[in-house]
Amino acid sequence: GGTESAGPHLIRPAQLPATVPDFTGHASFVRELSARLCAPEGSVMAVSALAGIGGVGKTTLAVHVAHEARPQFPDGQLYTDLQGAGNRAAEPVAVLGSFLRALGLADSAIPDTLDERAALYRSALAGRKILVLLDNARDAAQIRPLLPGTPGSAALITSRVRMVDLAGAHLVDLDVMSPDEALRLFRRIVGSERVDKEREAALDVVAACGFLP
Repeated sequence: GGTESAGPHLIRPAQLPATVPDFTGHASFVRELSARLCAPEGSVMAVSALAGIGGVGKTTLAVHVAHEARPQFPDGQLYTDLQGAGNRAAEPVAVLGSFLRALGLADSAIPDTLDERAALYRSALAGRKILVLLDNARDAAQIRPLLPGTPGSAALITSRVRMVDLAGAHLVDLDVMSPDEALRLFRRIVGSERVDKEREAALDVVAACGFLP
């Protein structure tokens, strides 16, 4: 991911993937997640966990929300794909090493153990406003060491499983799009005129796709 200089000893990470320019659908989820991430200062550290089946659009939605929330997190945004849906999920100790380097720490300053890296990571985020996007998580155990420890920063998680054992997390279940939302997306892809002329056929197409994006 990219970085931007934010002073002589401070690096402001800017690791979010590009957002989809014609993002559509799930407007209520966008509002809900944005409100949770941008909680009033002084409250607990905000954690939102977005769950849904593969292909339902969790990552696209989370990246869109993260970009919308960037002004609330002027000290940067961290991102990683935890590969939780596959057989080789990312190890938290390796992710922490990557995050610490993105925050400006030299390899020589990064300890070896998970607990030491997690403690240093929390210290590096303390007093800063950073958004952490943890995509494609396997389970809560993989997530916990990667969470900021203090208010001001926030974490947004996507996973195929509900993070019911992640204490304090706001859980959001993402379902398939409504027929109207699916048609709106299809219209943007193939053109409004064609969809409007053959609405029933277009409905058949989006239904055959399971109302997935």
